[in-house]
Amino acid sequence: MNILIADPDWRFAQQAGQYLEERADNVSYQNSILAAIAQVNRGQTDLVILAAELAEDSLVQAIYNLPSRPAILLTDHMDRFDRAWRVWQKCGDELLMKPMLRTEELHGEIVAAMENAAAGTIMRHKQIAASA
Repeated sequence: MNILIADPDWRFAQQAGQYLEERADNVSYQNSILAAIAQVNRGQTDLVILAAELAEDSLVQAIYNLPSRPAILLTDHMDRFDRAWRVWQKCGDELLMKPMLRTEELHGEIVAAMENAAAGTIMRHKQIAASA
């Protein structure tokens, strides 16, 4: 699986990336909005682990414009839950609050994000078919 971690929190990115790479996932890292947009536009991404503070409209739109939209797992710190919740409602498939106590938590959140993204894609296709 191709995973982009777009999160300026280097400790989280390193911890999450190491866990994923140990499971043979291809992981790339970006810590700014512009770099993340460039990465998204370069190729196939199955999952974006996106820090809520980087979830600007331009990046979210770049992700949504991909032919096969990747799942979006949003991350934020527990003390900023209100912001994380607003961003999740706008663009997230799942939400992971930091600090991540066990790296195994990441696996469950990724599975949920992928399932939620797939369900959203099916719903969009049904809406398009119904309006045609």
